[in-house]
Amino acid sequence: MKCDICPHDAILRSIYCPRCRPLVATKAESKKRAAALIQDYDGQIDGFRCRWTKLVLDTNDRYGPLSLCFDHIIPRKSSALATSSILANSMKSDLGPEEFPLAIKHLALHHAGQPFDRDIIGFIYWAEQPIRLAAPLLGRALFPAERTSAAISKCDICSEPSFPHSIYCPRCRRFVFWGGHDHLPRVKALKMAWWPELRGFLCYYTGVLLNLMDPRNPWYMTYDHRIPGNDRTQVMAASWINSMKTSLSETEFWAVIKELARYLAEGGEFNRKVVRFKYWNRACSSTSAT
Repeated sequence: MKCDICPHDAILRSIYCPRCRPLVATKAESKKRAAALIQDYDGQIDGFRCRWTKLVLDTNDRYGPLSLCFDHIIPRKSSALATSSILANSMKSDLGPEEFPLAIKHLALHHAGQPFDRDIIGFIYWAEQPIRLAAPLLGRALFPAERTSAAISKCDICSEPSFPHSIYCPRCRRFVFWGGHDHLPRVKALKMAWWPELRGFLCYYTGVLLNLMDPRNPWYMTYDHRIPGNDRTQVMAASWINSMKTSLSETEFWAVIKELARYLAEGGEFNRKVVRFKYWNRACSSTSAT
């Protein structure tokens, strides 16, 4: 008997072959996974292609950026699934199927010099997800690194009125002491992002004014490492950009965005040679549908 998904012979007492069976082996979504695999199977290569990039997917390595996983087409558990690479799944994150290509297109245009329109993407499904990491609400106790005996009246980052006996204002100190012991790279990132005319912080990758109050907002301000794992390369970035960038360096991120935009405009296949995935973090990869 043949496999229900591909032309290979099925395992005894199974409707799937040895390759396909582990891919659909889940009680909750086996039928939806099988449907996705059938749609994305390419008989010419006897393999599966990513729905979003048409790249041939790796079914042997569970953790690589081009490994096969499943993506909820609409970011809801009830949604149908698409066969995807871990890279595309991570980059799509909580974006809808119409929002993802729109985001790629306008990020590529921005990188080429066009201002990014923050209203171009609706982020319809973003607020439905669990609250992401947020800057802590600090009490009145001071950290040694911010304490000063001098009469400081202005924040060292934004020049707003400082917190009593601190070199930072109440707003900035929340983000300065958000995780980790070495706060100086975060101070540098905040100073670089501060825009006095707007009295706010701009996203390093889009130039858009960031949200500081609502962790559910896709434009909520987060720290991103331009080089993954290197704290000295931290910049301020919108939550959705941070999520999309995953374990890519800044250079790799823009290379992927540019090539994805080309593929979406011209068709064909994503050129996997544009990026080496030098910093890909296997620990953050998963073959689970998201």
